[in-house]
Amino acid sequence: MLYDRRQLPELKFMKHIHDSETPNFDYENDILNKSLSPYIYENKTMAGFLDRLQPLMALFFDKMNIIKNWRNYMVDKYHYKGKG
Repeated sequence: MLYDRRQLPELKFMKHIHDSETPNFDYENDILNKSLSPYIYENKTMAGFLDRLQPLMALFFDKMNIIKNWRNYMVDKYHYKGKG
């Protein structure tokens, strides 16, 4: 999330136009949908709350990536992709 938002969309498109890798898991939009029970989402109030909570959870994952990349000076500190 932070890695993708810090670049201009046009430059990001030009930089990754010939990438053959499949995109990583979109945890910004799907982390709670894929990890929690569908029974929780039957309640409209709870579903609305969880939808608002997803960006915060994505930010937690991004902050963990910064810690993970702290000592690796060869990549950007916001880098989250496996290879490349």
